[in-house]
Amino acid sequence: MSSAWIETVLELMRRHGIAEFEYEDANRHVAASEGEAFDLAQPAHQRAPPPHAGATVMAPHIGIFQAAQAPDGREAPLPRLVKQGEIVGYLKAGALLRPIVAPSDGVLSHQLADDGILAGYGTPLFELHTAAF
Repeated sequence: MSSAWIETVLELMRRHGIAEFEYEDANRHVAASEGEAFDLAQPAHQRAPPPHAGATVMAPHIGIFQAAQAPDGREAPLPRLVKQGEIVGYLKAGALLRPIVAPSDGVLSHQLADDGILAGYGTPLFELHTAAF
């Protein structure tokens, strides 16, 4: 698979708001979702399964929302792979800072709430495309 070809497809997906794409011909089978591409022509044990639309990460309680930062203090880029239980953000209530964790393995694709908002219980915070790694 030519990397230029798939980069063009990923750019078109971003530009037109396409969440998932799958293509198959005699020589290749490619699935793409939220900025990640998977060559499905590889043997199953050599590839991660493509992510599928799955869950919305909701606020587990009330607090001021803050997305998790990269270890160097910069904003963590999206989309990115996350593992179940990984901290993806925080809710601050008074002096208490409580973590928000990924409910499953997958691709954290979009932040649905702005940093600094008061999030109530069940407020959608992130879009997660579930996958097993």
